[in-house]
Amino acid sequence: MTDADASDPAHGQLGYLQIPAVDVGASARFYRHVFGWHVDGDRGFEAPGLIGQWVTDRSPARDAGMLAWIHVDSIDAALQLVRAHGGTVVEEPTADGPDRWLATVGDPAGNAVGIAQNGERSV
Repeated sequence: MTDADASDPAHGQLGYLQIPAVDVGASARFYRHVFGWHVDGDRGFEAPGLIGQWVTDRSPARDAGMLAWIHVDSIDAALQLVRAHGGTVVEEPTADGPDRWLATVGDPAGNAVGIAQNGERSV
C-alpha cells in the first residue's frame, strides 16, 4: 500500500460518523479524554481511520439502532475515564471469549457506546 492509498478508506470501512450531542462541548471533551480523539473545537473530530462531527438536530441513541464499538487498551482505565468525564457505565465488563472484554457506556448526551479490549484483563 502506498501513502496515497492509506488515505483511501477500504470498501466497507466506516469512514464518517455523526454523534448526537446535547452539549457539544461536553461531548467533545468526553471523546477527547476517554478515547484520545483529536477534537477540532466543537465542530468535529478525527479518530483512527474515521472523521466526524457532533450534531444537535438528532436525538441521542440510548437503546435503539446500531452500536459502535471502540477499541481501548485497558477496559478498566477507560471506564475510569468515562466516569471522570461525564459518562456513565451502562454494562460492566464481561468476557467475550477467552481474549476479549466488552462493556457498554453512555456518553454525556446518553448515546450508548461499546468499548472492547482484546487480551488479558488486568484488574
